[in-house]
Amino acid sequence: MDLLIKIIKRFWIINCFGIFVLSACTPASSQEKLLTSKEGNFSILMPGTILEEISTPQKGINNRNWTTLKNESIYSVTYSTFLQQIAPQRIPKVLQILMKTANKTNFIDGKQVSQSSINQSGYNCQDFTLMGKPSTYLQEEIKKKGLNINNKLLYQRSLLCMKNNYAVEAMIITPSSEELKTNGASFIKSLNFKS
Repeated sequence: MDLLIKIIKRFWIINCFGIFVLSACTPASSQEKLLTSKEGNFSILMPGTILEEISTPQKGINNRNWTTLKNESIYSVTYSTFLQQIAPQRIPKVLQILMKTANKTNFIDGKQVSQSSINQSGYNCQDFTLMGKPSTYLQEEIKKKGLNINNKLLYQRSLLCMKNNYAVEAMIITPSSEELKTNGASFIKSLNFKS
């Protein structure tokens, strides 16, 4: 179990870092674009110009990230595959670990605002919202991209879904509670898995 927890924590940190690696400061258009992943068997509406990165396999995890920047907000979706399948009964615990890791990695004294467990097309999912002051790590990564949101209160909403040996996470990080409630909510709700 310890090895699984280490792999899962590495998965989240790689995903989070992947957002910033590929998020060059390309201005996002206001048009939504339908992103369809055949490998991941999902689609999602993303605002603006989509940047894509396929990371090299690390510690048994392959990631593919798509990101857009809109105003001061980061929209991201990540498709990850693991070398080993995760037993269905363990997925809820793994999702909880990932949520806690996100809070500790991104925020100083972060607060979990909401959380709900859902099943979407056979995927076990956690829909959660976190808030807090950005961690030093998050501040540095955001600053590299030219976004001016250091030391502001930030919100993160994620829909993290797992099935078999893969995971899909749609995530928005924003300093605007209004952006989170409107565009962020519609972004998260647009994640659709093919049957």
